[in-house]
Amino acid sequence: MKTLNDLKRHLQTNAVIIMTKCSCGNKLIGKKRKVVQTQTNGVYFIDPEDPTSRKSFLSFPKASLLEYDGKYIRIYETGKRKLTKEEKTIKDGYEKIRNKKQEEIDLMTDCSTSFWKEKAYYREHNAEYLMGHTTQKGMRFDYNTGKVWDDNIKGKLNLEYEWIN
Repeated sequence: MKTLNDLKRHLQTNAVIIMTKCSCGNKLIGKKRKVVQTQTNGVYFIDPEDPTSRKSFLSFPKASLLEYDGKYIRIYETGKRKLTKEEKTIKDGYEKIRNKKQEEIDLMTDCSTSFWKEKAYYREHNAEYLMGHTTQKGMRFDYNTGKVWDDNIKGKLNLEYEWIN
């Protein structure tokens, strides 16, 4: 398996790749893309069959969400994982000090008292991402599933390109 740096070295101007998989639908599958400009954070493509086409930009994800083997470039969505024991302890600790009466009062006013107390608690534990409002250290809590979105975990395949030249 090659690295993100290897990919950056290989994706030079005039390189051509073809999209083989896309989570955004089938209309782009089979489309060729020609590199017209490179940057440290991504590359600009055009349709080689239509040089007047607008440029599209592909930003490089975090290295943990990318696979490159010399022939295929695979980009994954951020994955979810279960809470660690430490994270569960922090979440449980907040539940113990949570003031539900104050939350009811906040619902009738501006909700800020409980919000700032909760934010301070999680900040004190260096785990603001467990509030679910912000991403911290590449992580964010998902209230719908009770899991953590984590940039170090590969989710489902988002894009796949095949190297042509």
